[in-house]
Amino acid sequence: MKKTFLLASLLLILIVILALKQENTPSWTRYQRDYFTEQISKLQVQLGTINDSTKKNQLQQELASYQTRKPEIINLVLPNGKVERCKTCHIGIEEISNSHPSNTFGCAVCHGGNPLSLDKTTAHAQMYGGGHPGSLDVASLSCGGTGANGVACHTGNHEQAKNEVDLVKTSIMSTKAGELSVVRMMFGFDKTKDVPGLTKGQVGFLYPNPLQGRPNEKDFQQNCLSQCHQSGGDIPTPIATKNPHPEVTQGKVQAESKAIQGNGCEVCHVLTNPTHTYIGADTTMKSSNIGRGKVHSLTTQIPYTQCNQCHNQGNHDPLKMSFAIRSDMTKVVNDWKAGDTNWLDRLKDYYLPGEIFAQCEVSLDCIDCHTRQDVMGDNKLYTSQYDAVHLQCQDCHGTKEKLPQTKIIKDTNDLAFEEQITNSKFPELKIGNEILMTAKGEELPFTRHQGNDWVQSSRVTGKTFKIPLVYGSKCQQSLMEQGADSCHKCHNRSASHP
Repeated sequence: MKKTFLLASLLLILIVILALKQENTPSWTRYQRDYFTEQISKLQVQLGTINDSTKKNQLQQELASYQTRKPEIINLVLPNGKVERCKTCHIGIEEISNSHPSNTFGCAVCHGGNPLSLDKTTAHAQMYGGGHPGSLDVASLSCGGTGANGVACHTGNHEQAKNEVDLVKTSIMSTKAGELSVVRMMFGFDKTKDVPGLTKGQVGFLYPNPLQGRPNEKDFQQNCLSQCHQSGGDIPTPIATKNPHPEVTQGKVQAESKAIQGNGCEVCHVLTNPTHTYIGADTTMKSSNIGRGKVHSLTTQIPYTQCNQCHNQGNHDPLKMSFAIRSDMTKVVNDWKAGDTNWLDRLKDYYLPGEIFAQCEVSLDCIDCHTRQDVMGDNKLYTSQYDAVHLQCQDCHGTKEKLPQTKIIKDTNDLAFEEQITNSKFPELKIGNEILMTAKGEELPFTRHQGNDWVQSSRVTGKTFKIPLVYGSKCQQSLMEQGADSCHKCHNRSASHP
């Protein structure tokens, strides 16, 4: 009896000691040990698949370094002398991009917070956008801030095209003015598509009384305007969470899902997976809630699957203020999970069932046609998608009477080189290259004149496509009908008729 009591007492004391030790162990040491353990496991797997002795020796040395490595405070000293300790916890986090190296920019310039603190609560206090610095309500502080070298980032530049944070707030994706104008005209409030009282940079979600107190105004706010980049609204898709229970009932997809918000710049430039969960090397992010990018990385090579998180999800009924999810959404999400799909899958997933499009609109990605100013705004307020779009079919293909408008690159300061910097997939742009121009005067540096041909390079994959010209072809379309809608009369493919 005494022995049992003694053993129980010793066990209790041991548990208390371990609990106290665990409580007094800084959380950052646990994060680092988790990271070391994960790297050790990955290296051991790699060693079992490699036969090359040189490569195997390198991996063995790397493995040994992790096996003997001890947690330590990581001080990141920036060129301006400031010190940040974010990587003490976020030891495995990926570099955000080649043009934003952490050893030059640090973390706080984009994320805010208290970069010297090693306490999670204190370190994350006052973070921009609650951890989403791309949210447009704080983007002027993050993306539009000033770098460690004192140079303005994406606002405050002499060249307007470089002030993306200012421009994007005038985009119809931010203002939602297109939806406002259509609905107000349908209900007879306005005779034109201009939205009275909507000021530059103001979002539709905050627009006062868009339906002037009508009973359906609440539904309009919740069901239409909430799905908005700038309002922080929900992405309109039933993305399955870690515990999905999908059902297909009467042609509609139903799934247990949590809200995924569109956070401004991030919703395009940080790629996500179908569950919006982080799968990178930062062990502190593994347990984060849904609503994160796949990895901590920015990109300008944005595939159509990223755009489709908001677009082509279903149909809005502006009279009933409702949204019906497309009937084939289960297949679309499954194809997304599978990664690269063949052309027929891409054809069926790209657009809503029943829509008509040309082959180029499926072979290319959205950003191969929609220009920088199309997507990010041009500092003007539009109330319709047609007015806001900068590119028409004839800008690349010309008309029966004339070739496309072109420009020869003569200056290394030309804005066309901006696209070259942000996308390594482009063939190198050089002085003397001839590129296409839109009717609105915007450059298309991803289209080049090569010999007798015009060639477009995919902004996602780098794959090249020869551009067929209307001029000199057998096209019989009326000169008065050579816009995109008219082109679809002949070039009319669909998912059911590829």
